[in-house]
Amino acid sequence: MIKKKRIGTIIPILIPVLLILSIVNVAYKIILTEFFGVSILLPVFLCPIGFILAIFSYEVDKNIGAKIGILLNVLVFLIPFIWMFGRIT
Repeated sequence: MIKKKRIGTIIPILIPVLLILSIVNVAYKIILTEFFGVSILLPVFLCPIGFILAIFSYEVDKNIGAKIGILLNVLVFLIPFIWMFGRIT
């Protein structure tokens, strides 16, 4: 059974990893979906939640998984903005 502290570390890492897979799917058209915009804008709404969970996990147990969760959530949060500004210029 996974400990509660471990779940608090896994979820903040799992959120950006799944969002990265969704963005890669959109970028390379691996599986065609009708929800193009949702895949690009979803990190703007989900990454702050993952970031807050990672901060709480880091406060409870200062481990490397929480630091990775914080870093991944910040990076994936910035992807839609980079995507939009990169397409404009």
